[in-house]
Amino acid sequence: MNHFFLQLIAEKKVRRQIRVVQKIYDAKFPMTVDEIAEDLDISKRTLSRDIKDIEHSFPEQEVLELNTVYGYSINHTHYVDDLIVRISEESPLLLIVNGVFQGESKSIDEWADELFISTSTLHRYLTYLKNILKEFKLELSLTPIAILGEEVNIRHFFFNFFYNMNDISTISHPTEAEYEFHLKLLAEYDEIRKTSNFSQHRRGLYWIMVVNTRIKQGHFIKINPELKKMQKQMETYQVLAQVVESLLPIFVVDSVPEDEMVYMDLLTLDIFVYLGDRVISGFHSKAEMDAVDDFLAKAFQVLGIDAIEASDLRVFIAYFRNQIILSKLTPLFQKNVYEVNQLIKGGHKALFYNWVDLLQNDPIKQIANIEYIEDVAVNLTIFTHCMAYNKHFKERERHILFTFDGPNAYLNYLATLIEKFNIKNVRITLLTNEHATNELIKERQVDVVVCNYKDDNVVLDCEVYKAERVPTENDWEQIRNIIFYMDEII
Repeated sequence: MNHFFLQLIAEKKVRRQIRVVQKIYDAKFPMTVDEIAEDLDISKRTLSRDIKDIEHSFPEQEVLELNTVYGYSINHTHYVDDLIVRISEESPLLLIVNGVFQGESKSIDEWADELFISTSTLHRYLTYLKNILKEFKLELSLTPIAILGEEVNIRHFFFNFFYNMNDISTISHPTEAEYEFHLKLLAEYDEIRKTSNFSQHRRGLYWIMVVNTRIKQGHFIKINPELKKMQKQMETYQVLAQVVESLLPIFVVDSVPEDEMVYMDLLTLDIFVYLGDRVISGFHSKAEMDAVDDFLAKAFQVLGIDAIEASDLRVFIAYFRNQIILSKLTPLFQKNVYEVNQLIKGGHKALFYNWVDLLQNDPIKQIANIEYIEDVAVNLTIFTHCMAYNKHFKERERHILFTFDGPNAYLNYLATLIEKFNIKNVRITLLTNEHATNELIKERQVDVVVCNYKDDNVVLDCEVYKAERVPTENDWEQIRNIIFYMDEII
């Protein structure tokens, strides 16, 4: 479920109903009222009311299929999507944010009348929006309702808002003209540079929408003079200036200010894809470059990484240098998507916290103006994981030993799941006729032991993962993570 979207749903009942629908759909099998209520920690009475409300939201179709024996199920994902779209299109906060972005200037009383809610209720809802805006270093004005703060942070909020709402809401998507502008910009940019760009198409498109709208409304960026002086020396800036000049009509302005040109050039660092030798970086002082090199050298030593490919090292260096530059605009460029942070922190916990400790206790924290340490640590964990994955799968075949317990027929079923789980360059053994011992581990060169029972009688000299009695999807994902970063001794 989209965390950013849920933050903007002020009504607790609506948030709960979304969770109910998502829970039933994700289960992939019928769920009883007892099971749903227990999993979501709500009363059966409340759940029954929610289910009735959900059914009333779709009078023309049966969203929740009910079997009196097995429970509720949802067989079509578009039902989940339709429910979320309907909620988003009726959400006061989403409508207000979109209205402010489009330049509407209304008082809280005017918004309350338009949304058919009381001013007291709207005041309560706006508390949610105020809390989100704080995360973007912004404030909310109520006379009229407006978002206040530095323009660079306002744009960052609007970008995150619409970029995250893309697959949820039908409001404010990039226009056809902006889409065409994006294609022409990339084509001319590549033509002048005689190379192919490696940017994120959709992310770039939403930045164009936000920048274009703010410029049309007369909201302009102010760039630090020193940063502007350095960035104007970049080849990318010179190329962008030529391209934008030829595509001015879409901006509906006579000319694009120099600061805006620098800002757009810097945005290319945010949408760039770090792959192998394809790295990009701007101008830095010698002190900044030395700080990055020193930090990475110390970090790799602490992490026990003796040798690193030149292409991998370039990715780390380029990422850090780009963060230094972007953070001079705003540290918000360091922030990740909530779901990505949760995935990486949970799947690579040891490595993640080692990067956090390294960042906390090094001068790079001040030099790079790292304000969101956990987010930066997540990205460094990802780069390290990808580097390790590529390296490990060039080496010897890995061996994972499953030692599962259960009734006869159930073991047969688990055996088929294990076969389906098989992945490239990983040898899999299902052990049923003897106990896993260190002698056996050594003899068979086992790297990981996976069991679905508790055994405190022996401590194995290898990675051990304890799965549920009935392994869950999360268990299989965690096992994959262990395999992919098997030599993580930190």
